[in-house]
Amino acid sequence: MKSIDYSDSQYPVRKDLVSVHVKIVEGLARSGTWWTGAERRAIALEARAARDCALCGERKQSLSPFSVDGDHDGPAELSPEIVDVIHRIVTDPGRLAKSWYERVMSQGSLTPERYVELISVTVQMNALDVFARAVGSKKAELPAAVEGAPTQQRPATARVEGSWVPQIPVGEAGGEDWTALYAESEFVPQIGRALSLVPAEVMALNDVAHSHYMDIRRVGDPKYSEPGRGLDRLQMELIASRVSAVNECFY
Repeated sequence: MKSIDYSDSQYPVRKDLVSVHVKIVEGLARSGTWWTGAERRAIALEARAARDCALCGERKQSLSPFSVDGDHDGPAELSPEIVDVIHRIVTDPGRLAKSWYERVMSQGSLTPERYVELISVTVQMNALDVFARAVGSKKAELPAAVEGAPTQQRPATARVEGSWVPQIPVGEAGGEDWTALYAESEFVPQIGRALSLVPAEVMALNDVAHSHYMDIRRVGDPKYSEPGRGLDRLQMELIASRVSAVNECFY
C-alpha cells in the first residue's frame, strides 16, 4: 500500500505520525479479534460518513437524539442497528447512556466484544479524518479488505467493574491477561483499560496515543516533555481539556 501523503498540507507532519497512520489504515482492512477485514473496513467507512449524515445532524439539534427516526447517510454495508451505533458514537457520544447500551445488546446484532472492537475501529478512523482536516490534507484512502478469520480471543479474567463492558481487572486479579497487556504496571488509567476486553485494540490504540500524545507512563510527570514536540505537557493538557469539554467527553 502507498504511504499516506500529507504533501498537500501547509504544515510539516512528523515521520512517526505518518508511519502510525499508515499502520492504522492497513489495520482497518485486516481481520481483528471479532470482525473480519471486510467488516472492519465497512465500520470505518460508516464512521467517516457519519460526520456528513443529515439524520445525525438533525438528532444533534434535537432535545433528545432518540426522538428522531430516519435512515442514515452512508455506505450501509452493515445492518441498520450497527450503522446506528456507529453514527451515534461519532456524532453524539455525550448523550449515550447505559440504558442505550443495554438496549443495543438486547437487539442481538452486537456482543460486548464486538461492540468494543467496533468502538476502536470507529475512533481510529475518526482520528485519521480529524487529523487530515486539521492539517488541511485529503482523507486517507482505505485499501481493499484482506481475507482472514477473526481470532476470537477473549481474556479469561475480563469482568464488569463499574463500566458498561467487561474489562481486565487491575494487577493480580487480572493475572496473565493483565501482565500480557500492561507488563508490570501497577496502575493504568481507566481510559487505558476501557477496551481491554479486546487486547489487540488496546495495543493498536497505544500506538496512536504514543505518537499523538505521550508515553502513558509519563502522564503523571507534569514537567516531562519529549524532544521534537512543539508543545510541552501543560500545553497538551490545556488543549486536550478544552477539546474534551467541547466534545462533551466525560473523561
